[in-house]
Amino acid sequence: MNAYEHNANAGNGIVVETGTTAVTGDFFSIQVLEAATFTTFTERGASGDAMTGFSIAAGTILSNGQGITAFTLSSGKVRASKRLTYS
Repeated sequence: MNAYEHNANAGNGIVVETGTTAVTGDFFSIQVLEAATFTTFTERGASGDAMTGFSIAAGTILSNGQGITAFTLSSGKVRASKRLTYS
């Protein structure tokens, strides 16, 4: 299994968030389980407008091979897959 397949299959674990607690880590993807709005969404290598303040539909998968490092929801439910890292 290559690194992409490992990440896509959540080989390093999952974090489920259904509240408004700030979450930090190193995540490959976030699957939206129930329409979600983020107040914080931080990812490596991203540019452009913030991914905050608007609703993202259930079923959407947000991914970043460089890593999503922090998020906070104002509403919704998500499932975040931890990213494979090499030492």
